[in-house]
Amino acid sequence: MTTSPMLVQAEGVASGAGLPAARGSGSQAHGWWRRHCDPANPKVDPAIRARLRRARSDLDVLRVEPAVMLARQLGAVPRSQAAPSWRLRAALDLSRVLAHVKEHDPRHPMRVAGWKEFPADNKQQESPRLSDARFRRLLETGEGEEKVAAFTRLVALLGGSVNVAQLATDFLLWNHPDYGDRVRERWAFEYLAAGSAAPPLPSIDSPDTEDAGA
Repeated sequence: MTTSPMLVQAEGVASGAGLPAARGSGSQAHGWWRRHCDPANPKVDPAIRARLRRARSDLDVLRVEPAVMLARQLGAVPRSQAAPSWRLRAALDLSRVLAHVKEHDPRHPMRVAGWKEFPADNKQQESPRLSDARFRRLLETGEGEEKVAAFTRLVALLGGSVNVAQLATDFLLWNHPDYGDRVRERWAFEYLAAGSAAPPLPSIDSPDTEDAGA
């Protein structure tokens, strides 16, 4: 991928470069979504949401001011050159995905899309909304456009209703070399209706499981 001059300029910015995600990123993203993308908020500018949904590159997103605001709130637009470029790109990509969300659901996304009971305990139950094959492809999702497309499809599968804070936190860490595997492991446990048995995640962030407020 060719890095645009605008992206290089924007990357020359944030503190806490050693952290994989800004603490409180779930709450920050949820508040941003409510201000700029929530269809239930009469103050939302529909044009912003439409531009983010149509965006096909970092350059497109950098032209949408609220998306850059989200990146700043998440610590992805730092004050020094020390911040990794992946953080900025992940934050910009996240704004595109959140533009497709219509409603906040306090449940983990995989508790909605996955099995209602552990498959081996009840083999007669209905198949999950997200098939096993599609879930495996989701776990193998790479970065950039591939990840944006995969998470956008997931939001669509859920009818636009998703836990904004959880989705945001995990999206930002999905491909992180140190934490990505742990996040995907948690999603696998939740998909199998075994979230209570999942090992705890590192205390990088505390994604909201209930409404975070604006």
